[in-house]
Amino acid sequence: MSFFRAFVSWPSAQLTEKLVRNALESLDIPPTIVDALPDDHASQDLLQWSTYDLLDHDLTYEAGSSPKVLSSSYVIRKALIRKHYLSRCIHNYVVKHPDSILHRAVPRTWDLELSFADELDEMWGDELWDLGSELEDGSDEKWWILKPGMADRGMGIRLFHTKQELERIFQDFEKDDEDEPEPEREEGTRDTGVVTSQLRHFVIQEYLSNPLLLDPSEVPLPGHGNPRVPQTDRPDLNGHKFHLRAYCVASGALTVYLYERILALFSALPYSMPGHDDDEIHLAAHLTNTSLQTERGEAGVRLFDELVGCKILSFTDGGQHGALVLSIIDVQDIKDQMSQILAETFKAALNMSVHFQTLPNAFELYGIDFLVTHSSNSDRRFQVQLLEVNSEPAIELTGPRLTWILQDLFQAIAQTCVEPFFKGSSQGGEWRVGEVRQHLKKCLDTEVRGFANTCPGPAFADFEALRSFTKATSICATMSSQSSSIVFDDIFTINGIDKEGKKFDRVSRLFAHSKNYDMDLTLDYNIELYPLNDGESFALALATSLHKGPPSGGANGVGEEEDKDRDVWRPDGKGVRGLEEEYDYVMYGKVYRFDGGTAEIVTAFASFGGLLMSLTGSFRHMANIVLGDPIYILLRK
Repeated sequence: MSFFRAFVSWPSAQLTEKLVRNALESLDIPPTIVDALPDDHASQDLLQWSTYDLLDHDLTYEAGSSPKVLSSSYVIRKALIRKHYLSRCIHNYVVKHPDSILHRAVPRTWDLELSFADELDEMWGDELWDLGSELEDGSDEKWWILKPGMADRGMGIRLFHTKQELERIFQDFEKDDEDEPEPEREEGTRDTGVVTSQLRHFVIQEYLSNPLLLDPSEVPLPGHGNPRVPQTDRPDLNGHKFHLRAYCVASGALTVYLYERILALFSALPYSMPGHDDDEIHLAAHLTNTSLQTERGEAGVRLFDELVGCKILSFTDGGQHGALVLSIIDVQDIKDQMSQILAETFKAALNMSVHFQTLPNAFELYGIDFLVTHSSNSDRRFQVQLLEVNSEPAIELTGPRLTWILQDLFQAIAQTCVEPFFKGSSQGGEWRVGEVRQHLKKCLDTEVRGFANTCPGPAFADFEALRSFTKATSICATMSSQSSSIVFDDIFTINGIDKEGKKFDRVSRLFAHSKNYDMDLTLDYNIELYPLNDGESFALALATSLHKGPPSGGANGVGEEEDKDRDVWRPDGKGVRGLEEEYDYVMYGKVYRFDGGTAEIVTAFASFGGLLMSLTGSFRHMANIVLGDPIYILLRK
């Protein structure tokens, strides 16, 4: 008799469903696999291993000592899987941890929210001011890449070089495709247009124009050429850009594993650096996403380990083109960097607790995309760069030749995350960080909310502790929503007004200091609406919402941020009363920048319709202020 039931359902991913079922059937005592969640789930332990939308998240939260429930996804994890949240998450972490490997492992990033192209005009003077300055410099060497924050499979990705090109991209997104003839597309690609008003969130990153280049034809596929030809006989090689797809498993609250069989996904066309005089950027040479090359099948997919011995064809300042080869040492160094970056990325997500919440009775598979850059002028020849984190990765694009690594991966997940949870014990003794078992390398083993994570089973062998944990998680989430949304408050004393001279008739700039948290404030304010004097003290609060009570909807009463302020303040006085009732002066804006001074001191910048604020002090007092988030500032005397 099986000791737990398993609900398995992947309606749009038949390969994933097959892999999950086979992995569960390989266990010492296979579970009873069902196609629908049982009505009598309280009678037996339950595993939910399905697509996120089909999971019963209430069951995950309500799990107790008997029966146990294990789910194949964390409920809240958008700090990782949405590009704009990930960029804010990492930026906040790097400001507070300047020695982190993420400081050099993530391209410079700006995130923006807009629905129409003409909204860019205001952004150039606000959150995109730094980027605008660089674009105006007109450097021929710098290019930038635009990515939708919530689109996947390469949709909406574009390269640009100037402000005008970016504006033209958004204008093209706005066009009605039905009224325009479909343009002829490049070889090996498909249409990647998006609708701006439906996505709204985008990130802009500095384009990494010095990728490591190899030629996948040096590792011919079975039936597609001769075995590897000696390198001296291959003068026809072309350098192709590629990214590395690594599979990562997060378990419990929280252990992170890197699956060491990593894929290299190549572009359809040989790489060429984008040129300022190009009429059109050939994306097929720059985009490596296999979703854009479906007609090529697995022609552009290789195991990273298979590439050992291939010629390095990157454009570098030093050395002869193609004179070097990729060595085993190079591959291992790249994998070690990936492991370190993964660990730091999840640490960063844990610091954004509103948007990433771990659970002891959950695990999740992520597809992590990395790019390797090649430089002859740095201490490290190859530098790994984190591109994005994907939930429910499209594993079917791996191709039939390498399906065996997926079978191995899912069996490792079942034996590492599932079986020990229900058995209450693990095999093989202590698993240390850096150790590899079943091709899973443990990258991170941290303690969250007081629970150790050496193994998901033993850490929660006492399921009353598990019940207490999940109940506490629910209470904390509810308390945070029922209490106000204030993320910072203190009392400031003004020590100067318009120190650099008055520039506007109705606006002044005050300088103030707080005694409680030892913070320095600079703030533009309307003197007609709210007059202040030098030496005067006032209370200041920063809040993510004016809502006082819990928002409706969502698991445990936690609703979406977009709904919080729907019925709060209105000019006609008919809205629900919120925090604004307790203050004299309120402005709404956005946190557009974080700067680090020392490791301890940081500065947050916000813009309220062009009126600027800077707040400087210990990062500990600004942990809940998130880059890119909308924010209210509230003042009272």
